Amino acid sequence: MGKVPFHFPEVETEFMKGFAEAIGENARILRERYMAPDNVLKFSHGRTWEAPANALGDTTGEIKQHGTETELNLKDIAAGKVETVFLAVSQVTDDMNSQMERLLFETMSNSTKKSGQVVDGSQKTFPESMYEMLEMMELPLDDDGELSMPTMFIHPSQSAKLEAQVKSAGIEFDEKFSALKERKKFEAQERERQRLARFERPET
Repeated sequence: MGKVPFHFPEVETEFMKGFAEAIGENARILRERYMAPDNVLKFSHGRTWEAPANALGDTTGEIKQHGTETELNLKDIAAGKVETVFLAVSQVTDDMNSQMERLLFETMSNSTKKSGQVVDGSQKTFPESMYEMLEMMELPLDDDGELSMPTMFIHPSQSAKLEAQVKSAGIEFDEKFSALKERKKFEAQERERQRLARFERPET
């Protein structure tokens, strides 16, 4: 008699638990390409939230359901073809990540339009556009007190071309860009100093 997949309920439960955990771990790795773990919030109850002081994005929001489908052939599992499980995990993860990417970029696009932080690069070189983008941004400091630079996403078809433009910009641009980063760091340090000063108590 051949193997019967999930003959025991506890085996099925543990299989599905491991399957879901593998998807969750893969999704975490992909998500951290776009956002630091410190910027990810978890909800323990409720489906909606409010941020009335948010001037650049939505003041209210709610959890949106996303879904995908996959198929595991029980004959493959019975035959010990474990690779089918890994392929299914990969498919689900990729589908869910694609949905997250679309939502993330849509949200960023809406926010930058509302704030006016949009650079038209049609008549500029990439280094010039990059400089203009950095100039209009308010950059924070990281945990080590260094300037936290933004992450830039470039379509793969354009990466080689834009990289060549950056390399050919010359030392004058490099010095100009470095000076801008130093100014942004000073401004961030000043904001942090003012923020901390609000919590200082006068000595008695």
